[in-house]
Amino acid sequence: MNKDKKKRLYFYLFDWANSPYSTIIITFIFSSYFVNVIAENKVQGTSLWGWTIALSGIFIALLSPIFGILADSNKKLSKTIIILSTIIVCSGSFLLWFSIPSAKFIIYTLIIIFLTNTFFEFSQVFYNSRLLDFKSKLSLGKFSGIAWGTGYLGGIVCLLLVLTLLILPEHNLLALNKDKYEHIRFCGVIVCFWYLIFSMPFLIHYEHQKVNRKKLSFAKLLNLLFKTIKEKNKFNFLVARMFYTDGLITLFSFGGIYASGVFNFTFYEIIYFGIALNISAALGSFLLGYLEDIMGIKKILTISLIGLIFLAFLILIIDSKLLFWILGISLGFFIGSIQSSSRTALIAVSSKKNLNQMFGLYAVSGKVTNFLGPMLVASFTLYFESQRAGMASILIFLIIGLILLRKTKI
Repeated sequence: MNKDKKKRLYFYLFDWANSPYSTIIITFIFSSYFVNVIAENKVQGTSLWGWTIALSGIFIALLSPIFGILADSNKKLSKTIIILSTIIVCSGSFLLWFSIPSAKFIIYTLIIIFLTNTFFEFSQVFYNSRLLDFKSKLSLGKFSGIAWGTGYLGGIVCLLLVLTLLILPEHNLLALNKDKYEHIRFCGVIVCFWYLIFSMPFLIHYEHQKVNRKKLSFAKLLNLLFKTIKEKNKFNFLVARMFYTDGLITLFSFGGIYASGVFNFTFYEIIYFGIALNISAALGSFLLGYLEDIMGIKKILTISLIGLIFLAFLILIIDSKLLFWILGISLGFFIGSIQSSSRTALIAVSSKKNLNQMFGLYAVSGKVTNFLGPMLVASFTLYFESQRAGMASILIFLIIGLILLRKTKI
């Protein structure tokens, strides 16, 4: 294998490594366990989970651009931050083993979720900023699509591992006590070692870049923000992404909760659904990543958002469990393509310099209103005492994002 292929493989492996955290901890398995078992009731559990993800989003929005400027001023720091973030996410995932099925462990669990989710997103700032460094001669759309697709496949394989070793067997491999939910809690341990092992090649080959050091200042941060605001096209894209990503992240955060609360999905069914959803998302990332180089980034994003809005609306009004399976899996196809194409869109509307800073703002555009999505879901769910009413708020963000995207030149 030549040097360029090895570099691309290292980049793909980091997506493969970190995806199970989002899939198993945030979206499907552990979120459902928290809401249905640790929390006193589903409404309280959904609300507390939502506020925790929202608070994490606020911290990410505040700190990501600062980390971006720091990293562009001192390239050694970017490697330090991404390694530190990986260690924190892995350690926190491991500590979820001690989240006993009792209301006494609500705060303990939520603190871990807050820290791991926050540092997971910090690591993504520096990972995304290296797209151009690792892609070699491969086209950007194809490279990003393969990376996202590989990540989803990593989520699938890890879910299958959890399914076959822990969930399905009457007597699981490690003789874990199902009455104490040890087979669910051990998922965090699996995510920890999966993340740690497969992220190593990328972290080791995350090379420093020579750069003239510049002193970090609040004025520099403000200058970056004002400069971006003046560049109308770039600003329009970041604002559009701010809204539609808020909807996406809320979907991820509450997908498993919604499936279990509204359609009475069991833990087993949530895992099956997660596998199917990840396969669909991987296919969307691969296929639309290739088409992006032919049709253009904006067309792919537009098609994906329209498909997402239409399917999400149908999911909110149906009562059939079978239809939820069909529509939910179809939803994944467009989720994968939106994530892949969004980061290539940022590079397309930006200069190639100071990408850490731009991906710092990119993280802000995905987080500055990120607290609103979970907050609205949590508030609507609590007020109407209905998870369906809470999830309806997601459509608002997706539609606004689509409207603003139409005004952007990519």
